[in-house]
Amino acid sequence: MTWAAFFYLSCERLAMQSEKQPLVSIVMATYNRSNILGYAIESVLASTVQDWELIVVGDCCTDDTAEVVAAFGDARIRFVNLETNFGEQTGPNNLGVSLARGTYLAFLNHDDLWLPDHLQSNIDVLERTGADLVFGQGLVVLPMEYHMVGALADGVQPYRPWMDVPVTLWVMRRELARQIGPWQPSWEVRCWPSQAWLHRVYCAGRPMLAHPRIGAILIQSGSRSNAYLERQHSEHAYWWAHMQDPLNILQAVSKLHGKVGQERLIAPLQSAITTMKALSRRLCYLLGLWPPRPSFWLRYWRKGTYLRELRRRRGLKDMRRR
Repeated sequence: MTWAAFFYLSCERLAMQSEKQPLVSIVMATYNRSNILGYAIESVLASTVQDWELIVVGDCCTDDTAEVVAAFGDARIRFVNLETNFGEQTGPNNLGVSLARGTYLAFLNHDDLWLPDHLQSNIDVLERTGADLVFGQGLVVLPMEYHMVGALADGVQPYRPWMDVPVTLWVMRRELARQIGPWQPSWEVRCWPSQAWLHRVYCAGRPMLAHPRIGAILIQSGSRSNAYLERQHSEHAYWWAHMQDPLNILQAVSKLHGKVGQERLIAPLQSAITTMKALSRRLCYLLGLWPPRPSFWLRYWRKGTYLRELRRRRGLKDMRRR
């Protein structure tokens, strides 16, 4: 970032101090996916919590992202575009956090959709328990199947380092981000930067809780070949159309959730594979391996390798840096 840009953002921060503090600051990193970005923003607008600010940070976007954000005409939504492409969401998310003013902080990936009560249900747990961070459940939509991530156990449970918790599911106290520090870039870690950051929170002994309530639909680009290159958007349109009736979408997601659980019960081989994966993650962690996934140590043992694989899969150019 240039000194001129830094000066501009510093002035912007000073100007914001005189404004009313929102309850929640939402950070959304994005890069040249203007055709799906609107769906994610619409899911924020549909939230049962309306006291928020949404900070959309572009990773040097070159499409019409700015116009898409501006078209909402909502003073609670701001767009900041990096002058240099960072190559992944760490840079945009760190900048978004530095601009956040809310009591609470949440992240929403630009290819995900929140259910209406995601923020409220997790804030309720934060306030009731005094935890620093709470996360719910997410339905991961894959091209040929579905599965659940996040808070999979019954009842509110403490976070464990072998859990898979996408950033879209988090709601935290904003001071936690300041105290733990910024995310590390992908080329410094062997897994997702978000999971590396969660592990730092865990090692610091800060209370994090898993809240078993479905809060998001995750349509992850890393699971789709050439998602960026082809600007895929049909799945987002499909799910957003179903989300226009909150009751119907909750029923649909709950039905799929139950279907996934039932299939695990009636398919012994799948159940055994799921159990073995869970045990292997715990064993890896007990042996001091982070991330606690054997596949990462076999395929992505060099730092930054996972980022390069994700970019290749999404149809983005490789970034040979550091």
